[in-house]
Amino acid sequence: MNGTLDRLAAESAIKRVIHLYCHALDRRRWELLDQVFHEDAKYGFGDIAGSWRDFLAAARSIVDPLGPTQHMVANILISIEGDVAHVETYLNGYHVIPADYPAGLNTNGLFYDRPGERYVSVVGGRYVDRFEQRDGDWRIAQRAGIYDWIQVLPYTDGGLSQSPDAALGKWGPSDASMTVVRPLYER
Repeated sequence: MNGTLDRLAAESAIKRVIHLYCHALDRRRWELLDQVFHEDAKYGFGDIAGSWRDFLAAARSIVDPLGPTQHMVANILISIEGDVAHVETYLNGYHVIPADYPAGLNTNGLFYDRPGERYVSVVGGRYVDRFEQRDGDWRIAQRAGIYDWIQVLPYTDGGLSQSPDAALGKWGPSDASMTVVRPLYER
């Protein structure tokens, strides 16, 4: 293989990891994060700092009580030097905050403090990552999250509540995408 093909293969593997991270958060498939981070990886985003396992515990306390979420990424810039890659990824995260969301829960430096109100928090930010290739696998060795902006919007379901159940997104194995997605992410 030549240098260009190696670089393209590495970039593809890195993008897959970034997309898998978003899928794991949004579908609440936390076990998939084992494929995203090296075991000794460090994570820092707002008030969360430490190992990626510390992040996982904090993320679950923040994300599990939420309604639907969507983390979408773009503008992925990758610089590869041997078995190390420096990556900046732009993020838009949409979070439906239910009316019964735990009041005062520390949400990574953000406090969702509108008890009794259902609304949407939209976050624009970036992930700044150091990826390392170990034993042939590219994974995150260090992640820093950056907030660029946040917007809070009123929630309306836009008629979604009238949709057939089969057309609605779900968490876990009952989601309609699982027949397609499961083979992609389970090794």
